[in-house]
Amino acid sequence: MNARLHQAELLLARLSPREQRLVAVFGGLLAIALFWSLVLSPFLGGREKVHHDIDGLRTELADLDRLARQIHDLQADQPKGGAPTKAAPDFSLLGFVEKATGASLRPESVASMVPAKRAIEGGRQESTVDLKLSSVTLGEVVALLHAIEGEASPVYVKQFSVKKRYDDASRFDVSLVTAALVTP
Repeated sequence: MNARLHQAELLLARLSPREQRLVAVFGGLLAIALFWSLVLSPFLGGREKVHHDIDGLRTELADLDRLARQIHDLQADQPKGGAPTKAAPDFSLLGFVEKATGASLRPESVASMVPAKRAIEGGRQESTVDLKLSSVTLGEVVALLHAIEGEASPVYVKQFSVKKRYDDASRFDVSLVTAALVTP
């Protein structure tokens, strides 16, 4: 390194004073350009990106506040305790879900429908139906959910998952667990 530095000094010493000033000005301009492109520009660009991200997050926060108000309003409209509509003594969850799927889906879309019951606190039972749907459209899913969670329905959706089909992007495989509280 010392040898190269010494060689550069010799090269500059052979130049005339005017050429030495030109090389110094060019070196200064090069140093300024490197400082700008390697230090200052990334710093300023990073600040602009942070300001842009902050604006985006403020917009998202406003949307979340609006959604929180909607949730609060909907919860205020529910009966106290958030209890679903009481089921009739002879209510059959499986029959209800079969009727809802028959009204909203094609018969070949229903892959399986598995009923189950389990005891919960207070001497009540939770009756569930695990419903697997294959190759359904979003419109069919929405119609089914509307039929299940209608205004006077004691049934609620306990678990819901949707997977896009690899062979048809407009169709989905759906796993849905519906439930109703039953007092024996």
